[in-house]
Amino acid sequence: MSAPDSVNHQRQILRDLMADYDRQVSHILQVGELLKGSVYEMRTRCGNPSCRCAKSRGQRHAATVLSWSETGRTHSRCVPAPDRDRVRCLTAQYRRLRQARTAVIQLHRQILHTIDHLQEALRLPAPAAVSDRAPMPRTASRRPHG
Repeated sequence: MSAPDSVNHQRQILRDLMADYDRQVSHILQVGELLKGSVYEMRTRCGNPSCRCAKSRGQRHAATVLSWSETGRTHSRCVPAPDRDRVRCLTAQYRRLRQARTAVIQLHRQILHTIDHLQEALRLPAPAAVSDRAPMPRTASRRPHG
C-alpha cells in the first residue's frame, strides 16, 4: 500500500472503530437498574425434619436462586415467585452492561493500535544529517574588541 492509501485506510478503520465505540457507549447509557448475579433453579432441602425432602432419597424442593460474588465470596438468596421475572430482567441488564464494557475495552485497544499505525503512516523520514547537506557559508568570526 502506498503511503496515502495506508493513511486513508487507517483513517477509515479509525472511523469504523469510533462508530462501534459510540454504539457500545450508547448501550451503556441506556441501561437502567441492574442486579449483579445469576438466577437459576436448584433442588434443595427446606430444613423441616418432617418434610419429604429430609429423607436421604427424598424428593427435594425446587427453588429459584439469585447467586452473586462479593469480595471473593459467593452469596445466594432464594427469589420469591412474585419477584422472579423482575430479578431475571435486572440480572440480564447487568450481563448486557458487562458485555458492553468488555466491548468498549477491546475497541479502545483497537483504536489505540490503529492510531499507532496511522502515526507510522503519517510520519516523515528523519531529515538528512548536517554533513550530507551543502556546506554552510563561513562568516567572519566575531571577536570582542578590546
